[in-house]
Amino acid sequence: MRLFAARTILNSLALTATSPSTGGIAARTKATSALGAAATATASASATSKQQLDNVHTPVGKDGEGAYTAATKGCFDVINAATPYILKEVSSQPIRPNQAFHVADFGTADAGTSLGLLTNVVHAVRDREDNKEVVIHYEDQLANEWKSVFNHALGYKKVTDAYGTAQTTPYDMGGVFVEACGVGFHSQCYASGSIDLGVSFTAMHWLSASPSSLRGSDYMHAARCPEGPPEAEKIQAAKDWDAILEARSKELTKGGRFVCVNFCTSKEGYFLGQTDVGASMWDSFQSSWDKLKEEGIIDEDERLGVSFPNYYRTTQEFMAGIEKRSDLRLISAEEKVVRCPYREQFVEGKTNMSPQEYAKWMVPTTKTWSHSTFKAGLRDSRTDEEKETILDQFWSNYEHLVAEAPEKHGMDYVHSYLVIEKL
Repeated sequence: MRLFAARTILNSLALTATSPSTGGIAARTKATSALGAAATATASASATSKQQLDNVHTPVGKDGEGAYTAATKGCFDVINAATPYILKEVSSQPIRPNQAFHVADFGTADAGTSLGLLTNVVHAVRDREDNKEVVIHYEDQLANEWKSVFNHALGYKKVTDAYGTAQTTPYDMGGVFVEACGVGFHSQCYASGSIDLGVSFTAMHWLSASPSSLRGSDYMHAARCPEGPPEAEKIQAAKDWDAILEARSKELTKGGRFVCVNFCTSKEGYFLGQTDVGASMWDSFQSSWDKLKEEGIIDEDERLGVSFPNYYRTTQEFMAGIEKRSDLRLISAEEKVVRCPYREQFVEGKTNMSPQEYAKWMVPTTKTWSHSTFKAGLRDSRTDEEKETILDQFWSNYEHLVAEAPEKHGMDYVHSYLVIEKL
């Protein structure tokens, strides 16, 4: 689940590596970026006037280790569910002659979870035109795990899904070129008319600016509010969706496609971690956080200080934004629930784990995208070390809760699957 993808940035970054079929990896550096020994890459930076969400949405783990992909196995299933939609469009959309086919993966995180899909996309393109060159553009925030992106994309770090299935790397096919862009996806990231296919998975629910309406309330997330999301969050989400569609429309070629798989609040009222199965992940978050206050570790302001800067739009809200545009056509929109693979395997007896082992295995999939938001709820006067110690206790509280009834705890995914055409 590529959830740390959307923090708005002040600078843009572009990184480029050549395909192994060219006989080497070209290098040119215009902006400082440590991409590691895996590949030498091109970097360029330019300024953009976007508000930054400091310390709210940052990657978890050391860059280069691929912690996001390692702990977010459910995202593979989400992408697998989207694959038929994407391959159907690639088989029928216009293919520009005499130039490469350009694919943009928006909010890619560390690029591991989409490898198998992108390999299938290259095969589908080449089914239509033999040996067609393909350029894969990975997009995320400037502070993203770029070492991990290139380790995964170039095949230096191997990836498996939740079931142990190895993921292929499109780069190994030859004639595939890998680039990365650090411009936030709320802005135009690529030249007008340059992208044939855009994809995005579990990313565009992050807001470009946080109204922080939930600070001081008992609800951490807009979707949890019993009387509906705060108006400020709704307005920001609508504004951001308009900006996202404007940017993608400019980037796409005529007849190009954008497949957006985004968290939603479903018609049944389900959303990430809160469905008809098991305990609510958000209830678990809340009780584990409240326990810190009960134990005297945090104060009341901190207990009420968490406000997630993201919004789970309804499918109707997605469609309303698209319908306003004469340059885009909605091909299809469907809602899907993808069950938590951690819980499903445990309940089916496929893990041979104790309840405690299961808790330590499952909980990190919730931590990868939420840790920095909880951290931002703590007082600024606390040292970073003190904050991390408190968060260690928070995650320990959550693990203990899961271990008490492991079969009830998981993180189901609830998405709108949108297929959009540029007219």
